[in-house]
Amino acid sequence: MPTSPMPPAGLTALIRASLAAGGFSDANAEIVSEHLVDAEMKGVASHGVNRLGLYLGEARKDVIDPAADPLITEPRPGMMHVDGARGIGIVAMKRATDAGIAAARERGMATVGIVKCGHTGRMGAYGEQAAEAGFMAISLGGGGRRLWGNVVPFGGKDPMMSTNPYTLALPGGPGDPVVCDFAISTWPAGKVAVARANGDRLPPDVVVDKDGQPSTDPEAFYDGGALLPAAGAKGSGMGIIAELMGDAMLGEAVEYNWLMVLVRADAFRPMTDYSTAAEGFMAEVRGSTPAPGFDKVIMPGERETGQARAAEQAGIVVGDGVWNGIVEAARSVGVEPGDYV
Repeated sequence: MPTSPMPPAGLTALIRASLAAGGFSDANAEIVSEHLVDAEMKGVASHGVNRLGLYLGEARKDVIDPAADPLITEPRPGMMHVDGARGIGIVAMKRATDAGIAAARERGMATVGIVKCGHTGRMGAYGEQAAEAGFMAISLGGGGRRLWGNVVPFGGKDPMMSTNPYTLALPGGPGDPVVCDFAISTWPAGKVAVARANGDRLPPDVVVDKDGQPSTDPEAFYDGGALLPAAGAKGSGMGIIAELMGDAMLGEAVEYNWLMVLVRADAFRPMTDYSTAAEGFMAEVRGSTPAPGFDKVIMPGERETGQARAAEQAGIVVGDGVWNGIVEAARSVGVEPGDYV
């Protein structure tokens, strides 16, 4: 079967059916499948459909409860607590973002702590949702080093934290959110997994082997190696702050715990003034002179938005290694991929 291009709707249906067959509730399978295909469309393959096998495996091994329904409480006005009930984190984060937006719309801002959940997928998706609803969003995750420690601190060779992602988002123009979504490591672990599946080498500043020596072989990471922090001490420091927040502040984690802060973009001035100033600055950045080797200057999140629009028209390209993994995962729960794509 050809692995590219695939229609987004068919790929979503395949992922949804596989998740449902693997024990996910219909509601959770819907949310997760749409999230994974959206990540694939936006060019973030590390958090896309390659995760299907991981999620089905975690459900099968009882690492997560695939039918869990998050519990949302508000212990203090404007401060919300989301208990993921050991379910998939994508569902917990989607519900947390929905609840945080509703609370911040009324009060001007809201803070949400999200705990006891599995993998949350592409964090930029929740920043996009908040920005498009008219909010500034800041999120960070950590607390998973005991099970998922895979990043060395600056100056060390032992993994002492995980990739502890940060997301920063603000509204831009209509359908044009400004979103920074990054792991504190040079690469996220999922991107190394994609390189491994496709037989690719790594850049020299991504991983070290078990002896602390730089390597371009993805297998070195899986054979006792670790990821390097981005920008040296800066990424290391951000990772340590996120680890303290996720563990010491929020408690024991299933994978990571998360903190999200939402602030209305019109909290201090009318939205019309914000939009005029924001769109004006974005135009200045995009109109600035490209450096040698670049065609143009783009805003954070612009590449993802553009790739998603192109994928709507042309379909989604999935590498052979990733597609083989999807086929294996789907068939492991009795789903035949050829029935969908």
